[in-house]
Amino acid sequence: MNSSLAENLTDVCRIDEEFLEQLAWNEKMAELGQLAVGMVHELNTPLSVIVSATQLILREEDLSSSVKEMLERIDMEVQRLSLFTRGLLSFARKEEGTAGEVDVIQVLQEVMHFLKYEAQKRSIKVVEDIDFRLPPIAADVNRLKQIFINLIMNAFQAMNGGGSLLLRAYSSEDRSISVQIADTGTGIPKQTLAHIYEPFYTTKKTGKGTGLGLFITKKLVESFSGTISVESTEGEGTCFTLSFPAM
Repeated sequence: MNSSLAENLTDVCRIDEEFLEQLAWNEKMAELGQLAVGMVHELNTPLSVIVSATQLILREEDLSSSVKEMLERIDMEVQRLSLFTRGLLSFARKEEGTAGEVDVIQVLQEVMHFLKYEAQKRSIKVVEDIDFRLPPIAADVNRLKQIFINLIMNAFQAMNGGGSLLLRAYSSEDRSISVQIADTGTGIPKQTLAHIYEPFYTTKKTGKGTGLGLFITKKLVESFSGTISVESTEGEGTCFTLSFPAM
């Protein structure tokens, strides 16, 4: 067998392997989509009941401050879960969402107001380094909120004993809008970094995570023609960088 024929056969085998891997991946995604639809339908009914009951009780005038605070916390967590289930369902149905002109800073600040109680409870100091003159991006507001909530909650969970969360927003030389979310948490092991966007991949204890958060986050970022990257050092912390084209 001459060398050129051997090289051709090697290329064919490589293409077949890549095709089979892609086929297996597509089947896995189809199964995930079916599972996601079932999960969302099962979750939506109890979530609706919880939201309605919480809002009804909050209308009472004689609530103590502690009870009102707890109800508001329940409402916040249910809203966060609702955003997650909507994102899961959108992914399963391959929905594009409604993209419009969005102020990234406004959305980021709304999310931080939403998560202010969580930061205080965990003794986390939030530091902002934000350029308020940034142009808008083309995105769906609720999906952008979900991206920020997913990444910020991951950062909170990485800082069990308290720490600092840095939020940076700036314009790059190519006019893209970048947002960095950096924590002083435990960091991500090098061998884990290559897998963090895979569905159902998680290093958290059973019951503490589904392994879908970063997978869905990456898909949502890409749906706005954006990119997501990560840098992490064990024992020091993790920094996610999001970049979106400016309008």
